[in-house]
Order: sequence, then C-alpha cells, then structure tokens
Amino acid sequence: MIFDIDGTLLATDRFWLDIGRNAVRRVYARHDIDEPLPDDRRFLDAIGQPMPVFWQQILPPERHPLRDEIESEAQELEGVAFAKGHGAMYPGARALLDELHAAGRTLGLASNCGQRYLDGFLDAFGLDRVIAEARCVDSPGIDTKGDMIADILASTGLERAVMIGDRDSDRAAARANRVPFILFAGGFGQPPATDGDRVVQDYGELRTLLLGID
Repeated sequence: MIFDIDGTLLATDRFWLDIGRNAVRRVYARHDIDEPLPDDRRFLDAIGQPMPVFWQQILPPERHPLRDEIESEAQELEGVAFAKGHGAMYPGARALLDELHAAGRTLGLASNCGQRYLDGFLDAFGLDRVIAEARCVDSPGIDTKGDMIADILASTGLERAVMIGDRDSDRAAARANRVPFILFAGGFGQPPATDGDRVVQDYGELRTLLLGID
C-alpha cells in the first residue's frame, strides 16, 4: 500500500505556507527585490509537483533563475519545522498506518519531495518502523512518480499494490504501473475530477476500504 505524502498523509498547508513565503522573502531580500510574494493559492496548487516544476509554477518567469537558491532556503526551514513538530498528519492517518502494519501490510511512500524532506517526515513521526520502502525525486534511478512505484514493487518483490494520493500525478503513476488508485479527497488541495477512481473523504473511509483488501 503506497501513499503519497503531501495532501494525503500530511496536512502540508498547516505549516508549509510559512516556509514557502519565508524562503521567497529571504532570497528576495538578499537580491534587493521589492515585489509581492506569491499568494497562498499558488503555493497550494503547486504542492506535490517536483521542486523545479514547483518553483517554476510559483515564481514569475523573471525570478526562475532564483529557484535553486529559494529551494535551498526552503529545505533549511523544513528541517527546522519538522524538528519542532510543526507538521501535522490528517486525523486518523498515523493510526491507520500502525494498524495496516500490524495487519501485515507492506507500506510504502512515493513523493515528489526531496530526500531531506522525506527524511524529516519519517523522523518527525517515527515512521521508520512501519514504512518498508520510501521513494522521492532524489532516489537513485528515479525520474517520475511512476518510477517510484515500479522501484518499490521491484524492491519488495510484490506483484499487487494500491496507490493512495490526492493528485492527477498520483493517478497517472498508478496507472503507469497497472496499480489500483484511491483518491484521497479530504486534503487541502482541489481534488482532480474522478475517473473511475475509488474516492475517500477521510481516514475513516480509507480504513474501511484498505482493511477490506485481501
């Protein structure tokens, strides 16, 4: 059972908006740029994209050359936020992971985040003992989220899986691997249109669905 992180397990909007704004603000100040920061909606709509694409979507075209510097700043702020316990998982998410693990399910993560963010998330919530495999854009040999699912399946030797996510990219990655997809529509993002997907609004519904899978 492979989970996306942001907007699926993690309520990223509750802490990451401040990180994004502060990263942009600090770099703008460093370069004596006096212009409005990207608005919150642009941040929220872009979360879940690989970082180069994320910042390209957030920043005006003339600021794209600053994206690596801003991303580096954001990574520093992410580490501080996770260390201070500022991140929050959705209600019932952690309990469900523990229950699935206890029931013998193999759990994985597939996220378009970087390795530092992935490590910070795992450490902040003590997930190393329940997550068997985790992949991100910095994982060796990975170019897409579809690659992440394929690599997790290859590493575990499992032939059956299910992907749980909140974005079109999660659905596309699942379909690229012929894996069933469950759309989590209870997060901060505007959920994509359903396309024959199983849809859940909260972790109570997801628990019923996942624990019923043999």
